[in-house]
Amino acid sequence: MAISLHRPPMTFVHACRFSPRFGTKAQGNRVPHEDERRPLAPARPSKWRRCRWLGWTLAVTAGITPPALAQPPSTAPAPVAPNPTNAEELLRSLATMPGLEASFREEKHLRLLAAPLISHGKLYFAPPGYLARVVESPQPSTVVITPTSLRYDHAGEANHVDLRARPDVRSFVDSFVRVLAGDVHTLRQTYELSFAPQSGSSQAWRLELRPKAQPLAGLITRLEIRGSGLAVREIRVDEASGDWSITRIEQADPTRRFSAVERRELFGDATQ
Repeated sequence: MAISLHRPPMTFVHACRFSPRFGTKAQGNRVPHEDERRPLAPARPSKWRRCRWLGWTLAVTAGITPPALAQPPSTAPAPVAPNPTNAEELLRSLATMPGLEASFREEKHLRLLAAPLISHGKLYFAPPGYLARVVESPQPSTVVITPTSLRYDHAGEANHVDLRARPDVRSFVDSFVRVLAGDVHTLRQTYELSFAPQSGSSQAWRLELRPKAQPLAGLITRLEIRGSGLAVREIRVDEASGDWSITRIEQADPTRRFSAVERRELFGDATQ
C-alpha cells in the first residue's frame, strides 16, 4: 500500500512549531502531557532559529516504506569515481550519480539534554535536486525537498514552503542536496569549501563547508561530509548555538534509479 505525501497545507509558522530541540508539536494551544515535555531554552528563539533543524534533518516520510520502494539494492556497477584531489573533482564525480538510496542513523546532541536524540530511517535522492528522508523511529515524520518546495509531514500535520519565494530558507534547506547533485557553482556562492583526502583508502575524502555570510552563518558554523568514492558515509553539522548532529549513512546504493511511479511516491508529481 503506497503512502501519500500530500495533505492539506498549513502555514509555515505552524510548520515550525515542532522541533526536536523543544519537543513541541503543532497542536494549537494544547498543553503537552508531562511525559511529552522537554527542557526549554531560557529565551524563545526566532521562528527561523526554531526551524533550522529542517535543513539538516533533510526529509522524512511515514514509518512504513511503500512496497513500490522496498527494492533490493541495484546490482549495476557504480559510476567510476576518480581519486579526487580537490572539491571540484569530488563534486563533478558526485554529479554522475544516477540516484541514491540509503539507511541512516542520526545523533542530535543538544546542550540542554544529557543524552543525544537518536533517529533511524531511509534517505532517497534523485537528481537534479530531489531529496526525501524517511524517519522510521522514534517518531515517523516526512520532509521532502524539491527544487521549488519544502514539504514537512509529522503526526498527520502537513506543511509546505515555496522555496522560490524564500531564498533565505532555501540557502540552508538544500545545502546537502547541492552536494549530492555536484552543484559546485551554487555551493561556492554560499560556502567556503575545503577538501582533504583521508588516509587509509585511496578514495576516502572529507569535504568541509563554512557559510560565507548571514543569515546562514548565524545558524551553522560548519557542515562536514566524509565519504569514499561516490559514497557519503558521515555528515556532521555544527550549529552556532553549540548544538551539533552527526548522521551516519549505511547500506548506501549510489546507483539507484527511480521509476516514474517511485518518483511520484517519494517526491511528488513535479519531477519530470
